[in-house]
Amino acid sequence: MIRIIKKVSTLLRLPPRMESATVVLEKSLRPISIEYPTKYSLEKIRQFPPLRAWLQSLDQQADIGVSKLSIQSVDEFKSGKIGFIKLSTDAHVNNTRVPGIVFLRGPSVAVLLILRTQVSGRVASHLDTDYCIMVEQPRVAVADPALRELPAGMIDDGGCAGVSTAVREILEETGISIEGGDLVELSSVYPSPGACDESVGLYACEKVVTAEELERVRDRLGGLRGGGELITVRLVRVCDVWKETRDMKALAALYLWDQQQTK
Repeated sequence: MIRIIKKVSTLLRLPPRMESATVVLEKSLRPISIEYPTKYSLEKIRQFPPLRAWLQSLDQQADIGVSKLSIQSVDEFKSGKIGFIKLSTDAHVNNTRVPGIVFLRGPSVAVLLILRTQVSGRVASHLDTDYCIMVEQPRVAVADPALRELPAGMIDDGGCAGVSTAVREILEETGISIEGGDLVELSSVYPSPGACDESVGLYACEKVVTAEELERVRDRLGGLRGGGELITVRLVRVCDVWKETRDMKALAALYLWDQQQTK
């Protein structure tokens, strides 16, 4: 139970001033009324790649009708670029209103990177005693100061460079260099489609290293420390990954990797 020790003051927050406009979907020519905070220009909001992609998806889907959307919050990165948008919609399917809260953040990637000290052959993950690279970092949203996950990151170019983003994130978060040709595409999954547009492109990569190279990776500090990424690289036996993390990306990638090994 959470107790309030002392009530300091009551803050009166006025709702943000809103403006309205209408956009017309390019293919279906369906109009959608948009309410948005006046502190942001409509053009800047419309150029946010995840919003553009979401509207294009609606344009292709005649069964989902959206007549109005209200942008409730806009979060910007330090660079000034929009990072996230939360909005509510009046959405209907077959004349029945459906939940329409949407958190737009766009696509991302995650990489199952397995380091082998020798070629161990094709084995199922629950028998594989070589190592999976995991990154340990604070995750405020789940109140975990040291969550172990697969190396991952957002695609920031509108969704056209999953492989290059995967290569970049592996280098930034772990210090390990891989080539795009080393990656095997596993699938693309929706972690939380009830409210979020994010799709995660899952990749796998096997890399044979020496015992000395393996030890140089163990417990290495990674990430963009100046950007608040407090990452420590962890070596986890592949067969132990399911016990060491609750990261959906890792568990899904392991399963899909096993399926590819049996083909």
